[in-house]
Amino acid sequence: MALNRETTTYHTVAANLQRWIQSGDLPPGSPLPSERALCDRLGVSRVNARDALHFLENQGLVYRMNRVGWFVAPEVFIYDPTRTHSLLDEARHHQRRLTTELLTAERMVPPRQVARRLGMSEQPQAFQVMRRRAVDGRWVLLEQCWFRQAAFPELLEQDLSGSLTALVRDRYGYRQRQLEVAISSKPLTDDQAQHLRVREGSAALQLVREVQAGGECIVVEVEYWLHDAIEMRMGGRSAV
Repeated sequence: MALNRETTTYHTVAANLQRWIQSGDLPPGSPLPSERALCDRLGVSRVNARDALHFLENQGLVYRMNRVGWFVAPEVFIYDPTRTHSLLDEARHHQRRLTTELLTAERMVPPRQVARRLGMSEQPQAFQVMRRRAVDGRWVLLEQCWFRQAAFPELLEQDLSGSLTALVRDRYGYRQRQLEVAISSKPLTDDQAQHLRVREGSAALQLVREVQAGGECIVVEVEYWLHDAIEMRMGGRSAV
């Protein structure tokens, strides 16, 4: 059976890129050659170069940053969504570089479902902290944290660029906490995608985490992770 020339060429481009990545010529985080450069170097069409990049993107080997270009993907981040320690501690444990950027911190009316989780009445106000976080230079997480005002006086005057887990524990004394986590798949909205520098509608994993103390929900954390950036691992015990 005759081979399809287009398919063969597109796989050839992908194989070359994969070899450059695995050899270390293109280390994690490094930019890939432009589509035009790939066409000139390998003698292929722009369509085949683009198809090869999307193929490797689906394999989790490369990623695209909107209006910037293509990059070699770092290893996936090992993540336990039931963690009680901070994400910064998790990153240090796995020897990964975590960067945090505070986007907004304000008092505002939360969405109805968040207010319901916090057990708040009609038209309540809560503290909202929104941040984006990068692992090894790639923006992979957008987080929105909602805090009950009564439980966190003067929250907006604190340093909100560091570990919020440590802040809740050390500044406000909530050391004994219970967590409830819900996980679902969601496409990113335009605003969310812009923060993470990906296309609108890109696949993400949404984690909604309730932090409870004294039988009451005091914090609702909503996280949006790029689906190809993490691997979830949760420990547990089973009876035989």
